[in-house]
Amino acid sequence: MTGTIKSLGAGSSSGFIMAENGLNVCFYSSALLAYDANTLAVGQLVSFDLDGGRFPKALNVCVQRSRQATSVEDKRLESTRLRYLGFEQQGSLRYYQFERNAPGEERKAFTVITDMTLFAKHHVGIQEGPALCLHLLATELDVVDSPVRTRCQCSLSDREMQAYLASRPVPRAKRGPKRTFHATGAA
Repeated sequence: MTGTIKSLGAGSSSGFIMAENGLNVCFYSSALLAYDANTLAVGQLVSFDLDGGRFPKALNVCVQRSRQATSVEDKRLESTRLRYLGFEQQGSLRYYQFERNAPGEERKAFTVITDMTLFAKHHVGIQEGPALCLHLLATELDVVDSPVRTRCQCSLSDREMQAYLASRPVPRAKRGPKRTFHATGAA
């Protein structure tokens, strides 16, 4: 589904989405793809999956590109989805598996290779790996995409890891000095 961000909570990445069908849907920061949290804004076009129930929630919230699809080819590319399938580990290398599913085409498999020592070197949690690789893969496909793509493998390098670290929000400064209380007792 698609919709626009209707409201955001103060200081958080959660809020409400007005779906294209008029449904008002709640989402939490845990439902956002990691690399989209910093670009979220009221009025932003997003795609999402709907978790039904009495109070429906949005899952897998993904910020959409701002450009409008004008041609049939552009609309086809926008409806293309990348899906994370899992990973395989061989020594210190992890092979993240993705597939692209575009309407009217065969599914295509992609692999992003990551040296796990980069995560330790840059103090990045390994749980952030799939989102980092998905972002890298989506960026590569935007730059050099064609219906008959022969290169189905790329690598997460030190350069991409540093770019990710630079895009992280700066932690808030702590307010004031810590107060220490001393017990005073009468002797």
